[in-house]
Amino acid sequence: MKISEIPGLGSFGHYIDDVNFSHLSKEEWFEIGRIHLSGLVTILRNVNITRDQYVARIREWGPNKGTRNSRAHFKIKYGEDFDPKNEGAFDQFNVSEEDRNYLKFKRHFVEQTEGGNYLTRISGEKDAEGNSLGAFSDGELYWHSNESSELTFAPEVALLGYQHMTGSSTGFVQTADLYQSFSDSFRSELDEMVVIHEYIPGGINDREITDPNLGNVLRMEFCQFDGSEVPMVLTSPGGHKGLHYTTNTATGIKGMTKEESSKIFKMIDKKLFTDKYVYDHKYVTDNELLLFDNSITMHRRKDPGHPNRLAYRIQYDPSNVLDSPWYPYNHLPEYAEKYKKQTHELINLLQLKDFKLP
Repeated sequence: MKISEIPGLGSFGHYIDDVNFSHLSKEEWFEIGRIHLSGLVTILRNVNITRDQYVARIREWGPNKGTRNSRAHFKIKYGEDFDPKNEGAFDQFNVSEEDRNYLKFKRHFVEQTEGGNYLTRISGEKDAEGNSLGAFSDGELYWHSNESSELTFAPEVALLGYQHMTGSSTGFVQTADLYQSFSDSFRSELDEMVVIHEYIPGGINDREITDPNLGNVLRMEFCQFDGSEVPMVLTSPGGHKGLHYTTNTATGIKGMTKEESSKIFKMIDKKLFTDKYVYDHKYVTDNELLLFDNSITMHRRKDPGHPNRLAYRIQYDPSNVLDSPWYPYNHLPEYAEKYKKQTHELINLLQLKDFKLP
């Protein structure tokens, strides 16, 4: 196993080469997990891993959560964690039109593996009727974090390239170094800030402006409730303090006017979106495994590449890699308590296993 630094991510990015999943022990896999959490982005190049091995290996690190807050929405509203491919359940539970459209649109994104696992496709491919067979099928993706307006977002993402990935790219911008570059006094101000989130049509992908079904899905998964509050600063699962500055839904700062908030956002934008903190990874082979932080790191796709590109995404919590529960908001007691309460409710509702509860 060979480890080297990724350019543009300071000390927070690692390439790992020569990993043979056919002979990789659990101890070696957990060492990779710890290496990843010591940074923010880890890229395993040219991996020999099946889709079922991928599911099982990520599951060893902690619960695979999917978009857990949208799952919780259905569980609370209908008492059912829906299989999106089972339309028969829609009428049985009197599913609303908006929720039905969400599930119908999402069903095309889900693929069952040979071992019976379900994976979310990220793909540009379409079926004979023109339905997208994966999330984010068209065009550029702007900077975003998944579940960006939720206190209880999944903090880690795994993306396994599978077919036609060469020519495409996945970009990252990390805020840990930026946060440390600010003066002590401004860091203290940032620590007290709480970001107000609203759904912004086109905030991630231009198509959501013209496709109401995609817009409905992205609203549900990124900002279901306008006015949601998340602290500006948090600590990643690996212990790195940075900004949860999610430009796809961030519209204001609590207690500030729009003008005051905009001034802060523009100042952060000017300092953050530079070569110093940004790295766009261009796929050299189809089979690359990207592990990336979703707490103080945003990602994007500048180059869609091949129209039939295919990757598989898992959102997860690295609970089993951590020695103790993750406390992202301990510097703000009000939000730390909200996080604990909501996390307990969510884990109990979805019956997620192997989760270190705060």
